[in-house]
Amino acid sequence: MQKAAAELGISDRGLAKICSRHRVPNPSRGYWARVAAGQRFKLPPLREIDDPALDRIEITATISHLSENTQEMLRQAKVERAERHAEMVSDPSALSQPVEKPHRAIVATAKALRKAKADEYGCVAAAGAGLCGVIVHSDRIERAVAFLHSLATVLEADGLQLQPDETRMKIVVGQDMVAFTLTEKTRREKHIPTEKEQELYDRQQAKRQRAADRRDWDLYSSLPHQQPWPEYDTIYTGQLAFVVDSWTHGLRKSWTDGKTQSVESMFENIVSGLKVILSNNKSERERREEQERQRAELARRHALAKKRKEREEKRIAYLRELMQLQREASDIRSWLASLPETATADFASDLGRMMQWATGRLADLEALTTVEAAAVQLEGNALFPEIDELHDPMGEPPERKYYW
Repeated sequence: MQKAAAELGISDRGLAKICSRHRVPNPSRGYWARVAAGQRFKLPPLREIDDPALDRIEITATISHLSENTQEMLRQAKVERAERHAEMVSDPSALSQPVEKPHRAIVATAKALRKAKADEYGCVAAAGAGLCGVIVHSDRIERAVAFLHSLATVLEADGLQLQPDETRMKIVVGQDMVAFTLTEKTRREKHIPTEKEQELYDRQQAKRQRAADRRDWDLYSSLPHQQPWPEYDTIYTGQLAFVVDSWTHGLRKSWTDGKTQSVESMFENIVSGLKVILSNNKSERERREEQERQRAELARRHALAKKRKEREEKRIAYLRELMQLQREASDIRSWLASLPETATADFASDLGRMMQWATGRLADLEALTTVEAAAVQLEGNALFPEIDELHDPMGEPPERKYYW
């Protein structure tokens, strides 16, 4: 199971759950050791599946989409944790001892928690400018301070700075950031009124009833009718939760007290998890920047292609104009040559005046179609520049594709 799961990019426990869900038999614990010892077992047959929801299994690796650098960091972190499992925190309770001199990054937060007045449910919070946004029960203040002190100390040893951010904390490295919170898990329970609350409610109802009996509806409507207690109570469970405040697909982003472990016992995992998320954020940012650079480059090439097309249209239009002028000049010459020798270009007749006009028109056309005139026209319009700024060494860009 471990080898097959590693090839699929998931955990062995995850693969076991998939097999159980789809009724696929799999080896029990110690199976391969017993096989290596020479024991033989009858393999269970695959069951017939009639449920269409179970006849197809799709497995998507949770880390396959991550960058190679992030995947390598995950593998390295796993090896390091296996080599020094209890090196950082041999006794988790050591992190919960009161801290006399908290790390400078959490001094204000520790002071705010210790001086805060608990609400009706015993909750205290340290949120605001220069604070870390911690929300815990008053009984867990020292535990939260000790955890944050150790976190800030270890991060600083690795060259990272824990920074308060009003309602959360963050680590900033260059352009990349990872934000996280430390809170205590809560649950809601139906409120059971106390004797005092029930007596108050009963007195209120009795007053309303007396007002109703007297038909004093003004008094009746002015008296409170709601139950003088909340519908639900917020219960702080004592379980601390360390949660990364960002979307990290495929990466762990929460660590919570459980039945057999605490966030203190997972301290090393939390620190390495923050580093991996930072590395992944950097890889994702670089990937987005590269995509944006490629989009910008493609847009630039499309803009050049558009300008080349427009210039080509101008070239064709100018060439056609020259050819049309030359054809017109040639037609005028042919017409003048076809006139009889008796026809004279004078102002005494309409024909003579037309011949003078045609001769002038021919002179104008010849002036427009000379090499010198064409050179001046081309230079002014930059239709054939010596250095082509619109040239694309990669050729024509791919055609734009729109999917909406």
